[in-house]
Amino acid sequence: MFFFVNQYLLSSNSSVEHAEIKRLKLFAKNGVAAKLVTRDFDPVLHHTLPRFGLKDTQLVNMYDFFANTTDYQGQPLHTADLHLPFDYQVGTGNNSREVKDGQRLVGEVFFAGGTVGEVNRVDWYDPAGNLTLRERYDLRGFKAVDQFFGQDGQMYFERYYRPNGTMYMERYYVQSVQNTPINSLNVLRNYQGQDYYFDNLDDLFVFFLNELNKSTNTPNAFIADRPAIAIQPVLQVDNAKKYLWLPINHVDDGQNLLNGPVNGMLQGPFTSELKKWDGIIVMTDQQARNLRHRLGEAVPIMPINGTPVSQPENRVAMSARTPGQLIYVGRLGEDKQISQLLTMFAAIHQQVPTSRLTLYGYGPAEDVKRYKDQVKQAGIAGFVNFVGYQVGLDQVYDQAQLFVDASRIDAQPLAMGEALSHGVPVVTYDYLYGPASMIESGVNGELIPLNDQKKFVSAAVRLLKDAQELQKLSTGAYNHLDALSDTTTWQQWAPVVGNN
Repeated sequence: MFFFVNQYLLSSNSSVEHAEIKRLKLFAKNGVAAKLVTRDFDPVLHHTLPRFGLKDTQLVNMYDFFANTTDYQGQPLHTADLHLPFDYQVGTGNNSREVKDGQRLVGEVFFAGGTVGEVNRVDWYDPAGNLTLRERYDLRGFKAVDQFFGQDGQMYFERYYRPNGTMYMERYYVQSVQNTPINSLNVLRNYQGQDYYFDNLDDLFVFFLNELNKSTNTPNAFIADRPAIAIQPVLQVDNAKKYLWLPINHVDDGQNLLNGPVNGMLQGPFTSELKKWDGIIVMTDQQARNLRHRLGEAVPIMPINGTPVSQPENRVAMSARTPGQLIYVGRLGEDKQISQLLTMFAAIHQQVPTSRLTLYGYGPAEDVKRYKDQVKQAGIAGFVNFVGYQVGLDQVYDQAQLFVDASRIDAQPLAMGEALSHGVPVVTYDYLYGPASMIESGVNGELIPLNDQKKFVSAAVRLLKDAQELQKLSTGAYNHLDALSDTTTWQQWAPVVGNN
C-alpha cells in the first residue's frame, strides 16, 4: 500500500493536492493500492472527495481512523433533527438561524455552504452573550466535536465523538502571550483498551501513521507530499519505505536558484536525515540533476512527472475556440508575477483588441485586490476576468487559444500540462522548473527568456494574429504529449512501485 501524506484536502487546493489526486487515479488505473492521508479535522471532507472524482476508499484521515468512521455513511442533519428544547424559538434564514429563549439569544445554527440547510455547527451563548460551546457536525450526520470557550473568547478544550455519541479524543489548550490557543495536550481515549497522551499534534500524527502502517498487514510506502507537515512524521514511521516528494523548488525564491542555500525546512532532510529516505522524488529531470550535484548518490533522486495526462478523444480546432481567449490557471501571487502578466496583457490587448484574459485560481485577498485595481487603472477591466478557483476546466481549456504563464519559480506547472493535453499552445517564461521540459518553441508554444516582457508580448501578439501558426502549435500540443502521458509517468513510478 502507498500512502500519500498531506495535511488536508480542501474544496480549493494547491498543486500539491492536485498532483496527489492525479497520482491516486494513476495508481488506481494500474491496480496498485494507494490512499491519500490527511491530518487535519474536517467535517466536510467526505463531501469534498466526490468534487475531485475520489472515493472514500481512497483517503484516510487521522480523526476518521480513530473514530472508525473512514467509510461511515449517514444522513444529513437539519435543524429539526437537533431536537432543540420545545420552548426555544427558532428563527428563519438561509445561512443560519437564531435560537432564542424569549428575548434572549441562546444559540445559533449555522448551515454548511453549498447545501440546503445541512447543519455545520451550533453556537451556544451564556446570558451575557459570550460564546461558551460550539458543536461541530460532520456532514454525514453526526456531532463530531464539542469546543468549549472561556470568558476571554478563546477555546480551551475539545471533545471528539463517534456517530454513536461515544468520545474518542480530548484536546486541551493554553493561551499564548498573544492570547491565542496553543494545543498543550491530546488524549486518545480507550484506543485498543488504553489511553494515550500526546503533547502536541505532531506526536499524535506520528502515532497515527505508525498505527496506520500496522493496520494493513502489508508492506507499505509513505510519501511525504507536503514538506512542512509531512517530513518529520513520515521519517518516524517504523518498518516502511519512506519517500520525499518535492512539490517546490529546493531553493527559496529570491536566492540563486541553482547555487543558493537550500530551503530551511529541507536542511535536515538533505543532510543528517538524508539516508533515512528510500528516495527523493522531483517532477523534472533538470531539478533531479541539480539535486544530484548537491547531494551526491547517497539516496536515489527520481524525476517523476506530476501531471499525467491522457490523449483526448476529440481535438478542438482553433477555429472552434473563442477568438483571442487567453487563460492563466494557478495561484495568484508574486512568485507567479501576476502583476507583470497583467502589464503584458495590456500591451497585447492594445495590439489585438479582441483578446481577453481569464485567470483561474486564488491567492491572498490583498494580492488579488491589488491585481484587480491594476486592471482598472490600466483600462482593461472589461477584458480581464478573475473567476477564482474552479474544478473541472476541460471546457475552459477547449475554448482557449493561448495559455500564458509569467512565473519566475515552480517545481512543475501542472496546469501547463493540462493545457497542452487540450491542444492549447503555451507562451511562458523559461523558469526553474518545468516549462523547458514541456514547451518547444515553434512546436507547441513559445519559451521566452525569463522576464523578457517585450519578447513575451511580441510572441503572443504574433500568434493571435496568425491563425495558421496558432493551429500548427495547437496540433503540436496534441501531438507531443508522450513525456507527460499516463504511460510514461507510470514507467517513471516503476522503480518505486517495484521496490515496495
